[in-house]
Amino acid sequence: MPRHLRYWVGLDAGHQETAVCLVDAEGHAFFEAMTETRAAPIRDILRRFGVEPVQSVTIEAGVGTQMVRDLHSFGLPVQVVDVRKSSKFLAIRRQKTDANDAKGLAELGRLAQSFGPHVFIKPVEHQDIRIMINIRRTLLKHRARTDALLQSIFRLHGASIKLLNGRGSLAAEVANQLRLLSTNGVTIRVDVDPLVRMGEDLRSHILDMDRKMRTMAASIPVCARFQTIPGVGTITALSFYSAVGDPYRFKNNRDVGPYLGLTPNLYQSGVTARRGRISRYGNKLTRSHLITAATVLLRTIKTESTLRTWGLQLATKIGFLKARVAVARKLAVIMMAMWKTGASFDPGKSKPRFLQTEEAGLDPVRISGT
Repeated sequence: MPRHLRYWVGLDAGHQETAVCLVDAEGHAFFEAMTETRAAPIRDILRRFGVEPVQSVTIEAGVGTQMVRDLHSFGLPVQVVDVRKSSKFLAIRRQKTDANDAKGLAELGRLAQSFGPHVFIKPVEHQDIRIMINIRRTLLKHRARTDALLQSIFRLHGASIKLLNGRGSLAAEVANQLRLLSTNGVTIRVDVDPLVRMGEDLRSHILDMDRKMRTMAASIPVCARFQTIPGVGTITALSFYSAVGDPYRFKNNRDVGPYLGLTPNLYQSGVTARRGRISRYGNKLTRSHLITAATVLLRTIKTESTLRTWGLQLATKIGFLKARVAVARKLAVIMMAMWKTGASFDPGKSKPRFLQTEEAGLDPVRISGT
């Protein structure tokens, strides 16, 4: 291949190896290989054919995140595509192999320049926050399972334990219940000490993580401002901050709603047009954090605000479950605006756009893009 001709690159990344395919302007593969899942070997391959003619390097989101960062640092035009979108394109091929997927991704980069927004690769700082949030979620799940098992053991013997979250609280409660059972002549012959130790260790780790995350959120100015919103705590603030990464990649603040899967799906064919449930695209954990914050705002927080008033009015019309999703979407839009402007939450801000829409007699949940 002459070095001056343009070409497109597809990478099918695995944990250890990556399939590489180079295609020309006619879609013909003129080079295929397997190499390590590292940026340097891939750069060395492209140097053989000239780096300047590379039009795009297409890779699916997932395994090769650090490799993508390194390829970007080499000045290569990397585009990361959503697996759900690319899989439909790759399914056209009869056989699914790493080599075929790499060629398909190269062709996708060549043919589908308007394939949609590419996957945003988060800065390392934001990625580390996501890791912490996911570790905390895993610890909470394990704690819940351990607690449930202890509860079931004591209930079978006619007792019940109070599940508190402080250090030493579980061990003290279990010891107290064992004494009460012994007084009544009941003995639990199963050794529950390993479960108690596990539950205490999990509580200790979770408390330590919560303390570190509170300190972290306080040290990030925008996260501190997010927490001025009633119902938004440390976890929701950090979750939204790390999921968005760069607020300026969203032209309009309301675009963050579809990004997090908080807007209804639209089905349209001929004269038929209907909206379904929310799409649930984007980050599931951040979406659940926003919905939890909306629930707290509507049910627990007593401080009045324009947002809470609107949410409660909406709940009487369409039901609480739908209303809290709408409030979660508004929270995301408000947080995006606060991030860009540097403002704190104003509970009495009059006539936001979504309130004007509601007063006009339209259902804001059913309006595209709100």
